[in-house]
Amino acid sequence: MSLMVVVRLWCLIGTLLITTRLIIGTRHPLVRDSFPIKWRMIAEDRSLHPVNMTALRVMQDLEAAMFQVRVEINKHTIQVYRDTTMVYEKQGVTPQGSPGHAGVHVVVLEAAGGGGGHALLSRHFLTHQPAEHRNLASCLLSLMPGRVLVVAAVPDAVTFLGQEAVQELEVMGSSMIRNLATFEAWAMVATTPTSPAVPSALHTSTVANLSSDAYVLSTNHHRPQLSTNNEQMWRGRVWAEAAAIIHTPDSFVSGPLHLHTHVPSTQGVWCSWHEDPTMQEQRDFCNTYDGYRTLCSCSLPLTPSLRHSAPEIKMNEVIPVAMLTAVKPFNFYRQLVNLLGTPGAAQTPILVLVDGPNTEIIRLARLFGLEVLVHQPQGEPGSATLLNMHFRFSVHNVFNYFPEVDKAIILEDDLLLSPDFLSFFQQTAWLLDADPTIFCVNAFSVNSYPEVAHDPTVLRRLDMFPQFGWMVTRRWARDQYQAWIPEEETADWDWWLFSQHSLQAGRHALVPEIGRTFHAGAAGAHVTGWAQEHMFSHMIYNHDPNVKLKGLEDLTLERYEAKFKREILEAEDLKDVLHPCSRPFLPQDKAGPFRLFVLSETQSDEYDSYYIMQICLHGYSDDSREKYNGVVRFNLEGRVLYIIGCPASPYCTLFPEGIAIIKPSPELVQSAEDDLLKWQTRNYPPYYLQRSVGRYPAQEFLMENLVYNYWNGTLVYM
Repeated sequence: MSLMVVVRLWCLIGTLLITTRLIIGTRHPLVRDSFPIKWRMIAEDRSLHPVNMTALRVMQDLEAAMFQVRVEINKHTIQVYRDTTMVYEKQGVTPQGSPGHAGVHVVVLEAAGGGGGHALLSRHFLTHQPAEHRNLASCLLSLMPGRVLVVAAVPDAVTFLGQEAVQELEVMGSSMIRNLATFEAWAMVATTPTSPAVPSALHTSTVANLSSDAYVLSTNHHRPQLSTNNEQMWRGRVWAEAAAIIHTPDSFVSGPLHLHTHVPSTQGVWCSWHEDPTMQEQRDFCNTYDGYRTLCSCSLPLTPSLRHSAPEIKMNEVIPVAMLTAVKPFNFYRQLVNLLGTPGAAQTPILVLVDGPNTEIIRLARLFGLEVLVHQPQGEPGSATLLNMHFRFSVHNVFNYFPEVDKAIILEDDLLLSPDFLSFFQQTAWLLDADPTIFCVNAFSVNSYPEVAHDPTVLRRLDMFPQFGWMVTRRWARDQYQAWIPEEETADWDWWLFSQHSLQAGRHALVPEIGRTFHAGAAGAHVTGWAQEHMFSHMIYNHDPNVKLKGLEDLTLERYEAKFKREILEAEDLKDVLHPCSRPFLPQDKAGPFRLFVLSETQSDEYDSYYIMQICLHGYSDDSREKYNGVVRFNLEGRVLYIIGCPASPYCTLFPEGIAIIKPSPELVQSAEDDLLKWQTRNYPPYYLQRSVGRYPAQEFLMENLVYNYWNGTLVYM
């Protein structure tokens, strides 16, 4: 039977049905005989029925008790609306040409009616890069119960969306996120679940004892372990969830996503301590912002008394801490709780220096009784100038604010601190007075990796710039203020200090073998998610609050030079090193120390000689740093190795002609870098998901038509 015959047959059947209905059906009294058949049908079905006033009143009452949430995602923009007010928008293109809104967006709204256009929290996580999924999981853990949560994933958001983040999104109620593929969009509107509060006893102890691979928990939020029977009751209540999946195998980006839903208006979060007049400022803060569960919890919240609760330590002099921050209050709060719980914090003045009038950070700092200075930002957002000028302002003004002190500690906001952070600086401060050739003390070491750092009691003199938590004197700050990197320069301030423009020629930094800070940021202006995952996430930092530094008297220039030279002369030569990446690298039957000579004409490492040793032994992999007179010192599980660059190092002249010098070939460097990549990416999610053509409709409906694309190139089809 032809298609035309089928169409005509259905038309004939439809006409007969209409005619039959007109003949035998019940006529509406307001439908006139003069109406054409088409209009009679419309009138019967829709137009002229009387309004059900009872139902109308019920609907109006329901709408009055609800508000609308709308999420719009397209190729260039994500927008979130509460009723008709836009509460969040992200758009644009990055300098690399990728969409500026790529990643996962988290927006939290007050559940009470009349919330207006205020978002309690809005954050953007670049989960198309590694490392950011940990910060996303930490953010979700920090949310108060009973909030309206909007989460949206822009295409390419799930490439590095690790299991920590996926599990937390499922706790919030998502049923789709685990099966979302790359280049697809997704959004969910939910109410955050109620879960047991975190005891305040954790506040002052947990952060400093975290391992480097668990810094997602650095805000002291812990998801309770739930039994199967209780698991569902702790999940969020989902009001709407949608995904725009790719339907064709040759398509690389899903279509736009439009999600509209209504959410019931409920009472705002209320706790019994809200009635305490002495905690009104804290209550107002918690009603204005989210992401501070330990501060705003109804059960045992943190209070401003934390400022004076840290154990006391021996203080040789007053050394204030300058906390530098700008636009990331979540980083600032994480570090603030960490710092205030560190032994010695109650005895230490703290000054907060904000780059721009960030109200949330200012209110948070003053809640804990901290003084705040606000810097008028200089430079474009994301530029090196912005950060350069804020450091200049902060280093200068911490000494202006505390005119009686001689030293200060400079602290960036994306760091976690060891429990002996303040004790470390108190033990070393006298060296800045005793030896003018020492210009700063660093808390951070770029070679603080478990494979090459072993002893937390060891401090070294190094050719190094200040980095990630450092102490300087008033004199250095005054002199360097005039020689600071000019505003028009595009380089970073730390490299400028390390260059020929600096006043540091012939002077050294003191750097611990095992760091006292851990870099816990990601996808920032200077440290991308790739850099965080490949270099910083694998580092270690000290967890012992009672470390007594050894050999401090030997760090003055003459004594250090004599001791260093003696140790190199007494070290045993490593012979027959065929490949620096071979294991075991050191002789198993000897205690060392050992020495190895590599080719280097200058300190710039033009032959990649230091570099090849660092990446083979799993030290810092970006470039060669932390040298003293052309020597890199590593501690391999208690056995010291000196890597001496010749002829760059003056120690090369101590040895006769004919010593074995390693000169890496390009092939050796490439082979080592291949091995390095495997080590750097060992914590990557094992695969990312792609969408395949569904074998049957239900598979596509359930979003199960997936391809598991493993990083080694293996494809596994569902």
